Formats: sequence, structure tokens, C-alpha cells
Amino acid sequence: MTGKIVRLPILLFCMPFVYISLVLDTLYHSSFGFMALLFVCLAIGFYSKATNQLKWWTLGNVVSTILSLVLQSKHPDWQFIYQPFHPTLLVLGLSGLYVIPQLIGIFWATFLKASSKE
Repeated sequence: MTGKIVRLPILLFCMPFVYISLVLDTLYHSSFGFMALLFVCLAIGFYSKATNQLKWWTLGNVVSTILSLVLQSKHPDWQFIYQPFHPTLLVLGLSGLYVIPQLIGIFWATFLKASSKE
């Protein structure tokens, strides 16, 4: 049972964060989606290091980016909303930016593990 609970968040690693944040931005004309998902990314990075699932984290980021690219292609109107950026470039750039809070979460998990051993 605990093995299933540990593996459950692997599905969260594959969530298309960029697509969700762009949809929320388009629907509500607010950057709340970007900010909320930054905290989710921070938590996912922390969790992946704390449970030693960094290989799944890496794979999840690749799958998340690919899913976001595929899903954004269904919204040709985003070309006009997010000018001067092409939606594909925007998804790739935001995917890179969403890795930063995940790396910060990984750093804090490493730091807290090291300090708890002392």
C-alpha cells in the first residue's frame, strides 16, 4: 500500500503545468495560474528529492513539456494573445522557467536532509 502512495505523485510530475497556466491566464486574464503553479512546482521538486525520485522528475518534466506543446497546438488564437512570442516558443520558455522553482525545492530537500543527519 505505501509503495502505491509513494508512486502516486509520479503522475503529478507529468502534469502539463505550462498549458494549465496559459489556459488559466487566457480564461481569467490573470497571472494567478502562473504564481499558483510555481508553488506546486516547488513542492514537486522538494518531494522528488525527498523520496529519491529524481529520474522520474526528469522524465516527468519532459513529458509535461511535450504534453503542453501538443495541447497548445489546439489553441491557434494564442498566437494573437501572447504576441510577440509564438506559442511554441512561449511553452518552451515557460517550461524552462518552471524548472527553476523545482530546482529550488530539490536544493531545500537536500539541505534539510543534510541538516537532519547532523
